[in-house]
Amino acid sequence: MARTITFDTLKKRFQMAAGLPSLTSVDEFFFKESINSRVQGAWTRCEWPELLKIVERSVAATTDPSANKAVRIDNDLSIIDIQQVWNKNPYKERSAIVLDYKLIDGYLILPVNSLVDSVFIIGTAIRPTYGSDSPDDQNVPDFLANYLVAGCLSDFLRGDGQTEKAIREEARAEEYLLLEIDRVERQQGQNNFMQFTTYGTTIQTPI
Repeated sequence: MARTITFDTLKKRFQMAAGLPSLTSVDEFFFKESINSRVQGAWTRCEWPELLKIVERSVAATTDPSANKAVRIDNDLSIIDIQQVWNKNPYKERSAIVLDYKLIDGYLILPVNSLVDSVFIIGTAIRPTYGSDSPDDQNVPDFLANYLVAGCLSDFLRGDGQTEKAIREEARAEEYLLLEIDRVERQQGQNNFMQFTTYGTTIQTPI
């Protein structure tokens, strides 16, 4: 994962924005719930490069669904929103080829004429649960920090009955998130590929 900030750092930034010298146990619980709710909404809002990971999995036959070449999509895969499937690691092998696939009933199914024994799957990492008592508390993505602080402040103000201020902070949070989405789109626009398909495989060549 790319640059991160700690959960405690986010909490201190929230306290400063809310003008709170300290947080009660109720405030602590609220902040944790708000952070995780906000992260859940933002996690799949965009194909964030910082959240992509690659895993290798063996291919095998399955009876339900019936397929000769399949990979089970379960918790061990640690990936959601699969983006691409390759025959080799595309970050190490220049001859790597993108493979066609279908997602059916919890399985990644390859074409019947596929000859691969294993695949490399690129997708978004599963969202962790954040909090001071969580093993993932040090891994909050830095690019979401401004959005999370503003979003949590909006939730706090709304809960405190300060609706107008909450609406303004919600707009600020959305602006922060849209700026990050724009950053990703500009980066992706700089990496153009020419794509063509042949015999159940798709080859991508930089333009």
